[in-house]
Amino acid sequence: MNNTVRSQKYRKLSITSLITGILSLAIFSVPQLIMWSSKYLNTDTERLIFNFGIGIVIGIILPVIAIVCGSIDLRCIWKGLHRSKLFKGFDITGIILGSIVFLIAASFMLGEIIVPH
Repeated sequence: MNNTVRSQKYRKLSITSLITGILSLAIFSVPQLIMWSSKYLNTDTERLIFNFGIGIVIGIILPVIAIVCGSIDLRCIWKGLHRSKLFKGFDITGIILGSIVFLIAASFMLGEIIVPH
C-alpha cells in the first residue's frame, strides 16, 4: 500500500472519530427526545424502552466508535505508520468528547438502575 492510500485511510479514521464524538454530544444533549417520548408514547413501558434504546445508541455506541477510531489512529501516529500529524487534534477531540458522553450516559443508566423512580 503506498503512502497516499495509507494517509487517506487514517484521515478517515480521524474524521470519523471527530464527527461521532460531536454527533454523540449534540444528540445526547437534546432534551426534546425525552419530551417527545413522554408526549406521544402511552405507557411507561413504551417510554422506558424508547429512552433506554436511545441511551444505548447515543450514549454507548456512538462514543465507543469515537474512542476506538481515535485510539487506532493515535496509535498509528505514535508507531510512525504514517507521517500526517495534522489530524492528531481530531483524534484527541473525538476521544475526549466520546469519553465525556460515555461517562455521562453510564452514570445516568447506573443511577436509574440503583435508584429507580
